[in-house]
Amino acid sequence: MKTGTAFVTTLFALACFPLLAQQSPPANQPPPSSPAASPTAPAVEMSPVNGELVSKLDSKTAKAGDSVVVQTKTSVKTANGTEIPKGSKLVGHVMAAKPSAAGDNSQVALQFDHVELKGGQSLPVSSQIQSIAPAGGAASTSSAAVTPPASGSSNPNTSGTPQATSADSGATPTGNSAPAPGTIVARTGNITIRATSIPGVVVANNAPGQQDPRMGQSSGILIGAKQDIELDGGTQMVVGVGGVGGGTQ
Repeated sequence: MKTGTAFVTTLFALACFPLLAQQSPPANQPPPSSPAASPTAPAVEMSPVNGELVSKLDSKTAKAGDSVVVQTKTSVKTANGTEIPKGSKLVGHVMAAKPSAAGDNSQVALQFDHVELKGGQSLPVSSQIQSIAPAGGAASTSSAAVTPPASGSSNPNTSGTPQATSADSGATPTGNSAPAPGTIVARTGNITIRATSIPGVVVANNAPGQQDPRMGQSSGILIGAKQDIELDGGTQMVVGVGGVGGGTQ
């Protein structure tokens, strides 16, 4: 019952929230009139990379620029044939962070922008956080198969603050009424918000083939519903990696 209540609280908390990663447009460009006006981005095939956080990540202490590293647990070959061996490091940083205060949501916006291979080679990548799970658990890759929002499902507004609408991706809920990891619990414009295996924590991402300006260049925004986000070292993560570029030594 407590978990089910927490899920209801999560949806309520997502009813209206500003996204930390949103970036102001250049001075010579007006802001988009609504989320629906967001540009369509070419779909990038993402290869799921399983790994675990090297260090703790806490919304109470995280600040922009902090390094975040995920060490890969398995080898993977990307869509363009690049081999990412087990033990490689997916390296990124905190773009922005907001702790929970007086019952507010917490947020941590992350960007993983390159992978360090054994031998010192560094390759730039585009990425998207697909799932997270507690240390010692197994992160689900079910979120890799992202379902685009149905036509008319977004709820645009002109205030710059997204209005989230509840949605279900069809994943089977768990027996305690909490959504299964990877379930779409809400949509806002071109952004989907999915449940994770961390109670009370969801992840916001661009819908497939979309680029909502409120997401900035982030790989995903972790949102804690009226609680702080506390991820221990060893937290399991699945990060979709695409657009692997030429490397440097």
